[in-house]
Amino acid sequence: MGCEIGHTSTPIIPLFIRDDYKTFHVTRDLLDEGVFVNPVVTPAVAPQDTLIRYSLMATHTKEQVERSLEAIHKVFKKHNLIK
Repeated sequence: MGCEIGHTSTPIIPLFIRDDYKTFHVTRDLLDEGVFVNPVVTPAVAPQDTLIRYSLMATHTKEQVERSLEAIHKVFKKHNLIK
């Protein structure tokens, strides 16, 4: 998909946005798409390290995961975070 996730081996995946303003807008747009993510912004992290936390659980169905990934792709494209 082209999202920057860093190095992770847990079901909580960081999706780096690196901009406080965009992080809040992406979070809101994903909520509008039915996808709940947690924003992590300054002062919790440095401004260049802002991100959203995408959390997966064993109770998510394959369809839910696919739908959420489609929404993430759509919203990240809208905000010029991926091509």
